[in-house]
Amino acid sequence: MSGCWAAERSHHLVDGAGEALSRARALLMQPAPQNLDIACSALSTAIACINDLQTLIAVSPSGNLNPALARLRQEVDFISRLLEHAASYHVNLMQSMIEASGAAIPPGVPTDSAQHLFLDA
Repeated sequence: MSGCWAAERSHHLVDGAGEALSRARALLMQPAPQNLDIACSALSTAIACINDLQTLIAVSPSGNLNPALARLRQEVDFISRLLEHAASYHVNLMQSMIEASGAAIPPGVPTDSAQHLFLDA
C-alpha cells in the first residue's frame, strides 16, 4: 500500500468523520425526535469512517494525524454529552406524560433519567 495513498485516504476519512459528527452535533442541539433519527444516520456515517480509519492506521500508522484525531475525539465527547441530555430530556418527558395520564408504571420499568451513555466507535 502506497504511503501517499494511505495518507490521502486517512485525511479523507478524517474529513468524512468530522463532517458527519458536525452534522450530528448540529441536529442534537435541538433534540426533536426527527433530529435524533437524522443524527443517528450521521453518527453511523462517522462510525463507518472511524472504523475504516482505525483499520488504515493499523496497517500504515501516521503521526501527523494526531491533531485531527484529537479534534474527532473532542467532537465525540461533546456529542456523547448531547446524547445524554437528549435521553434524559425524553425520559423525563415520558415520565411526565405517564404521570399526567394517571397510568400505572409496571414494576421493573426504569423511571430514573439516563445516567450514562457509552459510544463505541
